[in-house]
Amino acid sequence: MSLFVLLPAYNEQESIRPLFKKFQTLQQIFNIEIELILVDDGSSDKTAQTALEESQSLDISLKLVQHPKNAGLGQAIKTGFTTFLEISKEGDFLAAMDCDNTQPPELLIKMYDTMIAGSYDIAIASRYRKGSKVIGLSKFRELMSYGASWLFRIAARVPSVKDYTCGYRLYNRTFLTKLDMYYGDNLFTESGFACMIDLLLKAKALKPKIVEIPMVLRYDEKPTASKMKILKTITRTLKLLFKNLLSTEPASNLGQTFKQRETVRIPLKIANRK
Repeated sequence: MSLFVLLPAYNEQESIRPLFKKFQTLQQIFNIEIELILVDDGSSDKTAQTALEESQSLDISLKLVQHPKNAGLGQAIKTGFTTFLEISKEGDFLAAMDCDNTQPPELLIKMYDTMIAGSYDIAIASRYRKGSKVIGLSKFRELMSYGASWLFRIAARVPSVKDYTCGYRLYNRTFLTKLDMYYGDNLFTESGFACMIDLLLKAKALKPKIVEIPMVLRYDEKPTASKMKILKTITRTLKLLFKNLLSTEPASNLGQTFKQRETVRIPLKIANRK
């Protein structure tokens, strides 16, 4: 079993070192090997170069995939999922988390142990479970996330889920394979932050077993400004909600195989560092 971590990154040069240092500590304490997949989504700073340098300095396994231009979080997640399915094997796990040093890598251990013990398909680092805490986030952003949580719990409920917008999740490869076969190239149709809600709603069709783990979100440790376009994100989130309520058509390409699905159309540069 291998644990892969997908890090979608856009101009996160300043976040790389403190985040990678946490992964190094995690490996040393728990004696596990973590393989990072960093998708540099057209950064204009030295995100890619810094990632390669720090992975070598800290002895962390890294696969770097670069988009020639910024394509949005949804495309970065899609590239990361595709890369994971290509290089991993049955029994592996993929964590997806922000690259801005706000989410604790050490929570991965509890997420993984819980998934194994309960045979879960997805574990979500949640801001809405007992023991959760959010530090340093603006009250408006907190209210926006909390409002989205209640809207989807009421109107588009996914069993066992309270946090619909957090991108910090751990996936069983077996379940990701099913998702990929079920939706093919239609799995990622949202380019912005709403892609995380969209992914969860699409996963619902396969009736996944989901668990949420309380998380302490440290927005005060974020060294860069937020990339979220708030108005656009609110608009896309509401459109997703209404689309889910009004949809009467099956949202899948059931039976589509890996060879049949379209490949990512963005030309990629891939570098390995082990």
